[in-house]
Amino acid sequence: MIILLVGTTGVHHTLVAAHLYLQNTSVKEFNQLDGYCDLSLDSSGFPINIGCDRYGNHVYTLGLGRLVSIGSRAINGFSQIMGIDSSQLLLKEIRIPGELDIWAASKAHWMPLGIGNGINRLVADYIITREFNLIKSEAFRLSEQVALLHGVSDNMTGFGYKAG
Repeated sequence: MIILLVGTTGVHHTLVAAHLYLQNTSVKEFNQLDGYCDLSLDSSGFPINIGCDRYGNHVYTLGLGRLVSIGSRAINGFSQIMGIDSSQLLLKEIRIPGELDIWAASKAHWMPLGIGNGINRLVADYIITREFNLIKSEAFRLSEQVALLHGVSDNMTGFGYKAG
């Protein structure tokens, strides 16, 4: 199965959520993740491959801009038209307060002398730190959902809780 985490960008809170789902990070090190705040990855328009989970599912992130709901519905609609069901693609929106501020700050990357990248990172670090528990709970809900899809509802999800 492909797990696609979508948000305003694919290299900020969605990337952190993907790594939390894969259990690759903690609150102290999220800003050290490969690809974090890398706007060249986001601007490519392609999903970003984060890795595989313990079930063999491929995990990707994708930035949809400020219209996340519309982009998400479009992907779901296209998937249905193409006959792709939930056993092949799991789409999860990662929404947090401040996500539009992160998106707006990411647009400053064109500023010279790295000022734009500094603004991008400063805003993202602040908001993600503030909303880290929400992002972590979204990753936990995703792990529960995936465990249920794989018939492992009574197994430990890896976050210290039982799914289901």
